[in-house]
Amino acid sequence: MAAIAKKNGEVEDALAAMDYYCASAGNTPPVQFERAALLAQLGQLEEADRILAKLPPGTPTMAEYYYSSGTLSLNLGRVGEAREKLQRACKAAPYSGQSWLALSIAGPMQAADIDALMAVDPGLFQSNMTELSAYHYALGNMFHEAGDYRKAFASFSVGAQKKQGVTPYKFSADKADAVRVASGWQMDKASRPDDIRTPTKALHPIFVSGLPRSGTTLVEQILNSHSKVVGGEELGLMQLVTQDSGNAAADFARFRLHGGSSSELANLYCYLLRQRHEGNGFFVDKSLDTSRFAGLIAAIFPASPIIWLRRDPLDCAWSAYRTWFLRGMEWSWSLSHIAYHFAVEDALFTHWSSLLGEKLLVVDYADLVQNPEIEIDRITRFCGLQIEPAQLSPHENRRPVKTASVIQVRRPIYTTSVGNSAHYHAYMDQFVEAYETARLEFCTFV
Repeated sequence: MAAIAKKNGEVEDALAAMDYYCASAGNTPPVQFERAALLAQLGQLEEADRILAKLPPGTPTMAEYYYSSGTLSLNLGRVGEAREKLQRACKAAPYSGQSWLALSIAGPMQAADIDALMAVDPGLFQSNMTELSAYHYALGNMFHEAGDYRKAFASFSVGAQKKQGVTPYKFSADKADAVRVASGWQMDKASRPDDIRTPTKALHPIFVSGLPRSGTTLVEQILNSHSKVVGGEELGLMQLVTQDSGNAAADFARFRLHGGSSSELANLYCYLLRQRHEGNGFFVDKSLDTSRFAGLIAAIFPASPIIWLRRDPLDCAWSAYRTWFLRGMEWSWSLSHIAYHFAVEDALFTHWSSLLGEKLLVVDYADLVQNPEIEIDRITRFCGLQIEPAQLSPHENRRPVKTASVIQVRRPIYTTSVGNSAHYHAYMDQFVEAYETARLEFCTFV
């Protein structure tokens, strides 16, 4: 019941069901571990961390305990503590590829960790392709930090190949879905409505879109550093809203024909948002695939800002390829599939830019990190706010971060990620060729 409620965005019901479960099972340490896992999935990382801290380290096993506690510490910005716990997780279970990967993400690995990682026998993974894939990504991170880019690329490629067999990607389905959700919307191209103002007794969403690894988490962190922004997360609430309305223009028209209204859907979204956040103010929704919901978002939240991040395709592609996504990114395990997905998202960007006009703000990642004061001011004003000093030092915001950018956003804004694919250009012909072909084949919507 807790799992069902969580899937449907009903946080209070999920926690109530978990309370019943814990009570009926005697509140034993393994049961409390399950409660902490649910809290972490619901975004309540501090509470999950507090529960784990009270449990015996062997709950349910040493490896699981230290991996879970270590990743929570990483999400909460306690990097040194996270590294120590993840080292213990790797020592307890050297066949846990995800533990090695988390350790490699937590900063440059120490010599003893590198020796232990290299000594692991891949046969220990016993045909678990997900763990084996994560292990090879850990190797890739290690070689990358050492400047051995040939071995790094080879390791990432082996890891990607292992994961590709677990989660296949279908370009035709991706393209068909984009056409379906984008077609048929009729919207005013005039400027964004001027009724965005400081909210008083409500939560007002700000939507951030863009490809993974394009700078969306940085923008979320910048906005969350404003005093009038009360939170931000990848919640996926629009996916839940579409269970009532559908996600295409025809679905929305049919929904309204049968008595539904935009305000009904907006209220449902805000109700689900209230399940996670109690404060009043602006809230940053940086959910994946926001590009697939832009039409519906503009229809039910006409005054809400939509910010779209763009990044150099080669840099973004390489960053996506070297990032190990546990789920939901089937396209990221192949350079050609990345190219196909990027072409689809390019077409969506062109489509929504034309349709929404000044209701959509385009932010270039390179411009953002090279001219932060100008770009942060532009982003903030677009959201109806005035820039605050804390936004220029977003790394000082200690809020929990769960995305793959968990380490990057703890650093002052830096420019070294601009052109970060340069060391790997010699290995990316497959992406370049596929991207050029796919963009010509599917460059716009008719």
